[in-house]
Amino acid sequence: MIWLASFPRSGNTFFRNILFEVYGLESSTFHREDNYPMDENYAAYPFVKTHLLPDQLPEEHRAAPKVYLVRDGRDALVSLAHHRKDIIEPGTDFYTNLLEATLALGGSYFGGWSENVKQWTAEADVIIRYEDLIEDPLREVEKLRKVVDLPEPNRERLPTFEKLKFGQPQYGSGATFLAQEEEVAALAQKNFRKGRAGAWKEEMPATLLPLVYELHGKTLEHFDYWRGHEPGKSLTPVRVLMEANKLSDATMDGVRRYQVELLQALQALQFQLPTFFTVDCMIGDTIRPLDAVIEMLNKEVESGIENEVTDEDFLQEEALSGYESLLLQFKGWLANNIPLSIYEPMRRLYTRSPARSILHWLSINIRRFRSRAERKRIIQSYDLVHIPLPQNYFFIKHFKLPVVGTVHDLTHLVFPEFHERHNIKLSEAGMRFLQKVNARIIAVSNATKQDILHQYSIRENDVQVVYEAANGDLFHPIKDPAHLRLVRDRYRIPEGPYLVSLSTIEPRKNLANTLAAFIQLKSTGGAYEDLTFVVCGKRGWKVDALYDREHPYASSIYFTGYVEDEDLAALYSGAKALCYVAHYEGFGLPPLEAMLCGTPVLYGDNSSMPEVVRDGGIGVDAGSIEAIRAGMEQILRADEAALRKTALRRARGFSWLRTAYETFLTYQQARK
Repeated sequence: MIWLASFPRSGNTFFRNILFEVYGLESSTFHREDNYPMDENYAAYPFVKTHLLPDQLPEEHRAAPKVYLVRDGRDALVSLAHHRKDIIEPGTDFYTNLLEATLALGGSYFGGWSENVKQWTAEADVIIRYEDLIEDPLREVEKLRKVVDLPEPNRERLPTFEKLKFGQPQYGSGATFLAQEEEVAALAQKNFRKGRAGAWKEEMPATLLPLVYELHGKTLEHFDYWRGHEPGKSLTPVRVLMEANKLSDATMDGVRRYQVELLQALQALQFQLPTFFTVDCMIGDTIRPLDAVIEMLNKEVESGIENEVTDEDFLQEEALSGYESLLLQFKGWLANNIPLSIYEPMRRLYTRSPARSILHWLSINIRRFRSRAERKRIIQSYDLVHIPLPQNYFFIKHFKLPVVGTVHDLTHLVFPEFHERHNIKLSEAGMRFLQKVNARIIAVSNATKQDILHQYSIRENDVQVVYEAANGDLFHPIKDPAHLRLVRDRYRIPEGPYLVSLSTIEPRKNLANTLAAFIQLKSTGGAYEDLTFVVCGKRGWKVDALYDREHPYASSIYFTGYVEDEDLAALYSGAKALCYVAHYEGFGLPPLEAMLCGTPVLYGDNSSMPEVVRDGGIGVDAGSIEAIRAGMEQILRADEAALRKTALRRARGFSWLRTAYETFLTYQQARK
């Protein structure tokens, strides 16, 4: 056997079809995937295709001759991103797929383009360039005679990309394992896309080019795909200080989840770009490197304690200055070594004299001096500071550094009646600070961006939309009945269908209208007799009336209180729908989390929610109880399987890795 190796989407399938059609030579594949067929006797075939790295091959066959196909990495990566979107994981976002393939985190994507190329070309007996293959297929295939005696070619049977795309080729159409001709034809059309060299120029987003050149530029240059530096395609080293006091909050609200997920994704970027990107976090007076913060967050997850990360985990007591330490030691020596009859009069004299006030004044000024010195060190150590919540501006207001601020919403201006006075004042002070220092602003949705531009004198170019996402490791469809039952029992949710809501329980979330609509729906009887409504989330403010039990359907409404992260996916998955009919949302994480669990969303048709949810649910007028009731009925009567599939596909278009990379690009802009 002979190995036919390549990075994915580098012409391997085209090559195999030439061998079959022109030379009559069959081939097999070797991989380590559970959800894709593989011949048990693959080694009996003359050629075996693989994308694995050389040291991942079966040891008994590693010495076999090796042929490697290399393609311009930009073309291969673009094609791979489409392949994932169209075939492997339908509905995923092209940009996100391309970003993930470019980064190849943790050795994924067969080691990444550069690593795959470097390892294989160091061992290959024959190296064939894809660009040469499509220019003259037979000339390139004939190079295999170096390692095998090929039969005489039947040149008339030479396939073209067009023929493979609209025919039923032996390889690349699923003809060996798909039963329906329609499926075979559809797969072939998706598999054989363009086949042109340089097609990446039409589809590679400009924002990803600097990353591609940083990670793969040397290999591209080595194989003559790219020659030297190109203007506008380089990254600037950036050192970021992130204000992170939200991490010491007791529960996981939306802003805290945003910061935790962002930090975890930024860590992955920092690992891949160590010379271009570093992040440290400031919690209280303590500054810690990102890796240490992530380690603490991981311990939090492992412990499962609701109090999250405590002050003891992150905050260190300020060290005493040298003279304070000496004074305390001297005081302790006196107390232990002279008679009490002498020590007590000395102590009283000291406390009544000006000495104590003088020492206190000296201590304050030394601390101020140290604080100024620390601020100076911070300014010298970092290129910018990022505040993920404008209300926390006072932590960094004295730092003379460029500022990046994340704005989640302007609900304190749009719906001030839903807030307490001190929060309105603090939120507005934070926004005015961002405006004053000409901060680069990250808006979590286009709706939030438009609100910012409408309310403040901020240039449009200074506001960048960077969407949030949902964590696919935490949120995914749960189908195991035992798991679903366990979580239902934990929160005392009865048998039967249920609708669910999740949020801090406060007026903006519009639970009053939502529950009124549910009661109205229940009053129709019939099909909704067993339907219950599950309200998840900690109690907020101005919501006493929601807990009124004086109505006929009070027993059908369940308040669970705070729900642990580990239980959310099961609660979402078991629900008929998430009801999130808020009056206003800057983004709205719960709808995205629910959709990633395959659960459709009934949402308020306002602010950012149509932008985020789209066809992953049904939008209704949040101010109309009747409209909400009708929406509930519509979502309950819809084709559940189709609606769940659509919701899941929509949610897969968001990624925290993309959020992190676009945040990194905002840092780049602020740095310059």
